[in-house]
Amino acid sequence: MSLHTPEVPALSGPQRRCHLLLMLFAPAPSLSLVALARYNGEDLPTTRRDLAHIESEIRRIYHLQLIAHHDGCYRIEGTILNQRVCLIEGMRRALRLCADRVNRYFLPLQQQLWQLAPAEFQASTAQIDELVERFAALIDRPAAPYDRAFLALYLRYVLCRCPLAEHPEFNQHQQQWLRQKAEYAAVLDMFRHWPVPPAELLCLTLLARLLKTPHRARAPSGEDRRLLHEVEGLVKRFEQLSGMSFNEPEMLAGQLFSHLSAALERCHFHVGIDNSLQGEVEEKYPRLLRTAKTAVMPLEAAYRIRFSREEMGLIAVIFGAWLMQDNDLQEKQVVILTKSAGEQEKLLELQIRELTLLPLNIKFQALTEFQAQGAPKNTVLVVTSFAMPLPLFSPPLMLVRLPLVQAQQERIRQLLETPGTTGNC
Repeated sequence: MSLHTPEVPALSGPQRRCHLLLMLFAPAPSLSLVALARYNGEDLPTTRRDLAHIESEIRRIYHLQLIAHHDGCYRIEGTILNQRVCLIEGMRRALRLCADRVNRYFLPLQQQLWQLAPAEFQASTAQIDELVERFAALIDRPAAPYDRAFLALYLRYVLCRCPLAEHPEFNQHQQQWLRQKAEYAAVLDMFRHWPVPPAELLCLTLLARLLKTPHRARAPSGEDRRLLHEVEGLVKRFEQLSGMSFNEPEMLAGQLFSHLSAALERCHFHVGIDNSLQGEVEEKYPRLLRTAKTAVMPLEAAYRIRFSREEMGLIAVIFGAWLMQDNDLQEKQVVILTKSAGEQEKLLELQIRELTLLPLNIKFQALTEFQAQGAPKNTVLVVTSFAMPLPLFSPPLMLVRLPLVQAQQERIRQLLETPGTTGNC
């Protein structure tokens, strides 16, 4: 059954899914598969696949569930707080990617609900515009047009929800975390003439934190100065643990400050992230990841949080990228010679990866192929556990036994961490 509407341009996959997610928050009487398909002008199979994608994403990142009820209508279920954070990100994305669809479908439904709100929560366009401008001043960056469109839409959404007694709940630690923010006092002042419940004021403070783009050069608040101090300590600990130093540690601290400002908010409110590199980081950069984990532990203790696997993976990647940049290093290619895909060769790969924090491209090559054709181009080191004549050409070839002895470990590390390494072993 096709529900395609040719008068409306077809949406891309990301556009379809972000619009569907927003419509799942709409105050619509029916959110059936047919209705949702019509909103996107798509057929039922495509819409069903998009909903499966959305369900996976919101479960992983926001700890929510997409449920099809007995009446055939879909609903997002989970805590009000998790739903609000999901809505914030979903609404912002929809206004960036398909603002025309938001105006066509979500906005009219929201305006209908707005007209039913009690008088004390009604606001004129001028009042909403004033709230938008004051809120935009909190995000510490020039507000784009879609920022203002989002704030106008979301603030109306919150005011409509205030009389319904369906407010987000914050635990004691989260309340303390938000009340000490400079944005909290600004939000209190901004809504002093509105009967907004305390929980919604906390949620609006969280909104300001999620929208903010922190920068090391602009860290006036005591909370920001505290984080900057912790980040500088983190960089020094990483240098001590790794035995390597950064040429411009203050620039690295600036990038980590911006990243960790957002990461701390995610951790305090249990918001996940997509990190497609996580498996690769854990497999290929074990020492880098372990060093980053150890270095970050005092910061976690200071803020009474634990970073998720995905967050730690991103922190490790930031450190690794700066190590390579500072040392003018490229990913080194290493070849391990094999007679078969055995466990010994895999164990040798792990031991080599444990020797350096820098990224390696390790390939396996059959011994017979190497003897006939040599190593692939750009190989900096060939390692084998099989006795064979040592060729008089580059790249270096090392005959090793497991476990690697200290002298071999030091030689391999030297070859991998020295720019432009050539020569024979």
